[in-house]
Amino acid sequence: MPGEVKVLGGSHEHVMDVEKQAFEQGYAEGERIGKEMGEKMVETAVKRYENAVSQLAETHKALAESMEEEVVRLALEISRKVLQRELTMDPDIVAALAAVALKRVSNYQSITLRVSRQDLGRIRAALGPTNPAVDIKEDASLERGDFMIDTGQTHLDGRIVSQIDAIAHVLFDD
Repeated sequence: MPGEVKVLGGSHEHVMDVEKQAFEQGYAEGERIGKEMGEKMVETAVKRYENAVSQLAETHKALAESMEEEVVRLALEISRKVLQRELTMDPDIVAALAAVALKRVSNYQSITLRVSRQDLGRIRAALGPTNPAVDIKEDASLERGDFMIDTGQTHLDGRIVSQIDAIAHVLFDD
């Protein structure tokens, strides 16, 4: 018959089966390759996502630590201001603090208490009669509320800034 193709070595149905089998095999191979490529794309996207989340967590932690440190510094500065205000409102506090510090060195020799000009008169009146062995002197480098105690054996720093700094060192593990 005209237009009929003769298949060598087999029937037309056999050729169709071979084509179908080749198509199915090619389709399955394409599906497998597509699935592998899709899995690799998903894996890459997941890794990028995990890296982004990790970086975000690190940034959040650093920001939180920075904010915590700034909050503590702010609290320390507020404490310093409150102490200065309290000392202005009740100048006798300095004498009480100095008296407590002097008790720590009462067994030492040659005790000198240095105070600010603003506190000198009040501290001499409060501590002079009860501590005649203590030499009370003015120190122009000290601010209201500050005091320093010097002995032959030790030195005590009673400045407000030093006390706040000591607290900061403990808080920040410096």
